[in-house]
Amino acid sequence: MQYYNRKDYKLEISSIKSIRSLQKKVWDPLVKEDTPLFNYDFLNCLERSGCTKTETGWEPNHFIIKKNQKIICIVPTFRKFNSNGEFVFDHAWADAYHRLGIKYYPKLLAGVPFTPVNGNRIFYDKNSINILDNFIPILKNELKDHKLSSFHLNFIDKKQSDILKNFNFLQRIGIQYHWINDGYEKFDDFLKTLKNKKKKNILKERDYIKNSKIKIFHLIGDQISKSDWDFFYNCYSSTIDKKWSYKYLNFSFFKFLSNTELNKKVLMILAKDQEGENLACTLNFIGKNKLFGRYWGCIKDIPNLHFELCYYQSIEFAINNKIKIIEAGAQGEHKISRGYSPHFTYSNHWIENEQMREAIEDYLEREKKIIIQNMEYLKERVPYK
Repeated sequence: MQYYNRKDYKLEISSIKSIRSLQKKVWDPLVKEDTPLFNYDFLNCLERSGCTKTETGWEPNHFIIKKNQKIICIVPTFRKFNSNGEFVFDHAWADAYHRLGIKYYPKLLAGVPFTPVNGNRIFYDKNSINILDNFIPILKNELKDHKLSSFHLNFIDKKQSDILKNFNFLQRIGIQYHWINDGYEKFDDFLKTLKNKKKKNILKERDYIKNSKIKIFHLIGDQISKSDWDFFYNCYSSTIDKKWSYKYLNFSFFKFLSNTELNKKVLMILAKDQEGENLACTLNFIGKNKLFGRYWGCIKDIPNLHFELCYYQSIEFAINNKIKIIEAGAQGEHKISRGYSPHFTYSNHWIENEQMREAIEDYLEREKKIIIQNMEYLKERVPYK
């Protein structure tokens, strides 16, 4: 624990190695966010299940700042010993460090583990004036004291990103595809905004599912049974295996999640055949103004079922529940033709080594030009009239 005199008051900074070092009633009121994925329950389930620990490369190291013994700021962070599960790719940076004989790991990361969702990364009492002005210099000292190569804030809200840029954090941009609810009352209202060819394609895809006699169910919270969770995990595992990817989340995580208050924010979209047998499902998280599409899987490949469950059913749910934005995860230009438009994402990076900082800054400037050009190309492909 360290103390800092900043301006006219004293700040106390410390880090905790487990979210359970704080009470939920202390954590959640500060971390009020549109995404429920910085919620106490979500991070606690990751810890309890062993998904976030030193051995997986995600060691909890959450920063707590107090003023006059009261917690005024929380920064959920992790000491990273690899770059897995981040979705802002810095493997080339790690390789460059290695070639120069410099250690890149451990590094510090503020972000949702294994999940590319956007939002604030520094959470503070809104009555705390200039907390970021005071916190950033403190944090830089912490990095030096703990011999961390760098600090990364992935998928950070643009407003916070721009503030960090003013403190000489490098800013990196990326692209994701989001659906925006323009005040639609029903799905047909959304279709009316599309170019005729795109509209016909969506109707054709949806008609195929309807003609296949597939039944689709929206299940929230306690409506999701144990057998539903079992089926979902089989689908999740199958998708990972097909992609030759790594299974970051184990069954214990989802089991713990189903027994928390956060379960009320879980939307499972389930597809069954005429006989009532499960075919496929998706798992989503419901925020205040956003729906976060996270995981998809199936036990039988059926044309257009992925589009129906992951995109069209999510859009219908968002319209019916007055949700403004759907974030459907990373990558996927195929989302554009289904009504999802490209949006910039932001991350910030503090690089302690000056030589590497200059090299990475140059790289990001060149990368930025390419991404902006790509954005212009993608905007021309949006399906709206």
